[in-house]
Amino acid sequence: MSIAVVGVALGCCDCTELPTEVGEHVSYHWDDSEVRLCGGTVPTVDRFLETVGGYYGWAPDELGPGVEYFWDEELSVNACSWPGTFNCESHTIRPIVFSNAPIETHELAHASRGGRGRPMLGFPPFINEAFASRWSSAVIERDQVLLTSPEFLSAAELRAALEVNDATKLDYGLALTWWVALESTYGPTKMAEFIVEVDGATSAKGVERALRRVFGISLAESAALAESLPLASVDDPACELDGLPTFTWTGRPLVVERSDAHCDDSDIVNIDRRSAGWLFALELPDTLTDFYVSLSLPPGVDPVTKGIYLVECDGELQFDTMIPYYAASVKNGGASGTLRWPWRLRGRQVGRLSTNMNPDGAVVLPRVVFERVLTDTDRPMPP
Repeated sequence: MSIAVVGVALGCCDCTELPTEVGEHVSYHWDDSEVRLCGGTVPTVDRFLETVGGYYGWAPDELGPGVEYFWDEELSVNACSWPGTFNCESHTIRPIVFSNAPIETHELAHASRGGRGRPMLGFPPFINEAFASRWSSAVIERDQVLLTSPEFLSAAELRAALEVNDATKLDYGLALTWWVALESTYGPTKMAEFIVEVDGATSAKGVERALRRVFGISLAESAALAESLPLASVDDPACELDGLPTFTWTGRPLVVERSDAHCDDSDIVNIDRRSAGWLFALELPDTLTDFYVSLSLPPGVDPVTKGIYLVECDGELQFDTMIPYYAASVKNGGASGTLRWPWRLRGRQVGRLSTNMNPDGAVVLPRVVFERVLTDTDRPMPP
């Protein structure tokens, strides 16, 4: 990666030059007078773009011309036309993302191959937002998990939604539900075909034509698929990331720790303007198992803002919970450090340890221990 300085004349009043870090698929710009860029942020953007493309079968060299990403609050306010909007994407010759967040996965999904289609053609906003919502990550950034809607549109309402040209007037949850219904029914390979086929469709009629060619169904039948989908969540996109440090349960207490971290380290990512995090994975028993979870810090370290966020990677839709994640801060553990209620976990999990950065860039993350709750089968039988 190389560091350079580029001139930016995109409506930013005070910042005429922004530093740039060039990754494999992104040219990343940030306001270094306001924020500190951590060493793992640009590589994580690269991996995210590869993850989205790879899920649909596209190799890294098939991802398109790359993305220009601007992490600058003033620039994002000036560039994004909707009042109160701090994140947006523009797709001309090269996709551009403007954001007040370091890794805005929703907008990056828009900018990825599959997120919008070719410049000047593209998809209806309903499909744009369906795709981007499916790839929004609550692990990579601090965001809420999106769930499908148990009450979907009628065929007539879906047809009307596909004719809407203003994304602010769409229900993103309904758009997500429609996409997830198709993807869970037909799989990523057929969805990749659909992405290519629907490119250039600007109306419900064009979308229906693509549905018939790829899936052999009508628009009404696609609405029926979505309507039959219960409240559910999909795996967080972080589940698809390669190379995460992985901790495997062996029967003994499992310790998750990243000590002596600094923002400059290649595995530390920006979460927001002040916070940084570290992504990891767990491999736990395949059956649901209760774990006591304890969080601790070195003596004298302020516990405020330091915590863990964890989601299950199920590989399929999850219908059994409306809150498909666990989260806790060090303060939740009280004096003992152990959370009051055990966490019921199984299989692969991905998570994030996070904290506010110190002024010198030091990142003091909590130490987390998972200890299986003993059951009656663990206790010796009385004589």
